[in-house]
Amino acid sequence: MSRRIHVRITSNGEITVEADGFQGKGCEAATKAIEEALGKPRERTRKPDFWRQAAHHRNEQQLGGGGS
Repeated sequence: MSRRIHVRITSNGEITVEADGFQGKGCEAATKAIEEALGKPRERTRKPDFWRQAAHHRNEQQLGGGGS
């Protein structure tokens, strides 16, 4: 999936910044400079992709000695 950042400005000056194709905090990192340039966000809505971790991140733990 491609990554895109959509910036919409309505006729009354309301600004929306939306990130598509990012997972986890990658969307916030990608939009940070834009948000800083436009001013502090009034509201932030996180999509389901924010809560989804990238597929390549795995935590594994092995317990026990494994052999004698």
